[in-house]
Amino acid sequence: MRSSLERKFEHSRMRSVSQSVAQDKWPGWSVPKLTPPSELQSVAQAFVLLQEARHRADYDNTSAWTPMEARERIAEVQDAFRDWERIRTHPAANEYLLSLLIGNKRE
Repeated sequence: MRSSLERKFEHSRMRSVSQSVAQDKWPGWSVPKLTPPSELQSVAQAFVLLQEARHRADYDNTSAWTPMEARERIAEVQDAFRDWERIRTHPAANEYLLSLLIGNKRE
């Protein structure tokens, strides 16, 4: 079942949701609306930045990664995992995961 669920995650939807969380424009799903903790905004921002970095690495043959850039991306991932660990049980974290799967709530 897990592999079936994993196939439902679309990167464009995940990016859109993450951008709205990072920019504090996320409608969430709860009524009243939950305020995402700053750690969740950091996780969402890391998702957006790291997805851009992956696209650059995969598709931009004109650029090369320096060791410093690679270390910076690794540090961003480590920070995101630390932030997630802090807020993973927060109700907004669960809503974020739901939104990654099905998208932002329509207003």
